[in-house]
Amino acid sequence: MSISEFPPPSRVNSSRLAAITHVFRKMPRPGSPSLATDSEVQPHDLSLDSGTHPAAELPEDSIIDIRAKCPHFRILVIGRANAEKTTLLKRVCNSVKGPEIYDKDGKKIKAKILKESMERGEHDIDNQMIFKSNPGFIFHDSRGFESGAIRETQKAKNFIKTRATSTRLDELWYCLPMADTTRPFLKTDEEFFELEVPVIAIFTKCDGLFTEVRGDLLARGMDHNEVNAACDGKVEEILTARFKELQQQRFAPATWASLGTGITNKNALTDTQDECVKKLVQVTAGALTNEALQLLFISVQRNNLDIS
Repeated sequence: MSISEFPPPSRVNSSRLAAITHVFRKMPRPGSPSLATDSEVQPHDLSLDSGTHPAAELPEDSIIDIRAKCPHFRILVIGRANAEKTTLLKRVCNSVKGPEIYDKDGKKIKAKILKESMERGEHDIDNQMIFKSNPGFIFHDSRGFESGAIRETQKAKNFIKTRATSTRLDELWYCLPMADTTRPFLKTDEEFFELEVPVIAIFTKCDGLFTEVRGDLLARGMDHNEVNAACDGKVEEILTARFKELQQQRFAPATWASLGTGITNKNALTDTQDECVKKLVQVTAGALTNEALQLLFISVQRNNLDIS
């Protein structure tokens, strides 16, 4: 599957991205990276001098240098309450277990302490989530917010602004539940697309949308043998329209993906683990416009390389 099937920004050079992937396939695999702390070198401190190198002749020392300086790719997962953020991360990291949680200084938080904090309604967006199955990623989770949740919304915005300024946040996955397609985007949703950080819109709970569309088509008299295929096309049409609404924002998301059982549109994060991860790798790599970050992301996700 080609990255060109998705709508990445025009300035992304997909042929060069494929060449970078080829170089990583030839390189020895590193061991699991140790957890980074806020004081360590960050991805945006990195640079790649492409010079006159042809795409297929990228210097391996540049790639190794990037991986050595910053062994993690940091993502903030944000969205409303019950937006299936945890489901998304488990599927992407191929894990049935939850992540290990570390504080901002890289110290592991004991499960008992974390549970007690959650029971008190406490949530720290600076905490770092690491899945043993894919330790190259560091995830941060915003507390679910709805209209009027000013405090939680401001915390998330401050986190993004601070880390964007200090070059520590690589990408934002914004989860938007599609259980009710008649519900407009919240003002808080739109505000997060005003911040200068690469964003992917991930439409979640799309199985509910599929069920809704299927029921509507059956009610109109469509044959049962034809309805499922028609549903896929209609769901994709609805999601594409919702994505176009987001394109009006100042820093619009580069592309979108969908999460839901049985969804088979071209941007679906499928139920099959390998295909789900490959699809999100393609979408994420295509959304990055900084070549050093493309290198970092690909090296972190190299077990799932299928971009070219």
